[in-house]
Amino acid sequence: MPLFLTEEDVLAVLTMPDAIAALETAFLAQAQADALNQPRQRIFLPSGVLHHMAAALPVLGVMGTKTYTSFADGTRFYVQLFSSETGELLAFLEANRLGQIRTGAATGLAIKYMARTDTPIAALFGTGFQAETQAEALVNMLPNLREVQIYSPNLLRRQDFCQRMTAQLGVRFTSMESPEATVRNAKVIVTATNAHEPFLRGAWLTPGDFLAAVGANRLSAREIDDEAVSRANVVAVDDLTQAQSEAAELLFAHERRKFLWKKAIPLSAVVVGRAKGRPHHDSITLFKSLGVALEDIAVAAMVYEKAKERGLGRPL
Repeated sequence: MPLFLTEEDVLAVLTMPDAIAALETAFLAQAQADALNQPRQRIFLPSGVLHHMAAALPVLGVMGTKTYTSFADGTRFYVQLFSSETGELLAFLEANRLGQIRTGAATGLAIKYMARTDTPIAALFGTGFQAETQAEALVNMLPNLREVQIYSPNLLRRQDFCQRMTAQLGVRFTSMESPEATVRNAKVIVTATNAHEPFLRGAWLTPGDFLAAVGANRLSAREIDDEAVSRANVVAVDDLTQAQSEAAELLFAHERRKFLWKKAIPLSAVVVGRAKGRPHHDSITLFKSLGVALEDIAVAAMVYEKAKERGLGRPL
């Protein structure tokens, strides 16, 4: 009998380290042709948008869909998890926090393979819902981290975010006065904002930097400029097909002859060792995160198994 898992059930069993491990398993499987990912599709209506994406992970015995709606009164996320052996519905999950944590986990996984993890200083742009788990991923994946430099345009929100994250994560979060100052001395940089136009300039990057561009997954939004893309020695994406329709930063840079698509590599190739995420100590590396169904289904499968073990969820 399938389980209905609420946001509270998900949070009761889902941790950042477990989510990162689940994504590593999924991308390894994809690199070995044991996983399939269907890019996001959108249906635009006068009053809102229906988003749909799907993936299969036969190595874990699961497949499923993530569907969510964006309307004036908010966004609602749901995952359906099926058996890849029988087709039966295993679980129906509320997936707002699941998606938030898996997005942070994707950055964490990219940091593991593409960043200089000995850095004591990181930079994070954004103070909203997604920024919280990006901060958690930074703390989990950077063992020498002692400070995260924070910038968003709203000073009060920035200061509040720094106070909350410092208390929650045990690392100093510092409010910065400008975007340029925020990246200074940081070798790991994450953008997780709702910006429509680029605010991070490639001219600010220095040898050895890792940049994760997380906030934009549609053609109408960009966080980083063309130079940031062109200066990257490695450009990794969570799904090549999806990137070619959603990654505005890469698409704009390609149109302006600052980037060639043949330069982009899937994160799965980096994880399996088929491509180098950091060829040299001083390489500038870029992970363009879009959020893919493979990540959702991998994390949902782990949540489902843990929920069963703990007797959580309501039978449907």
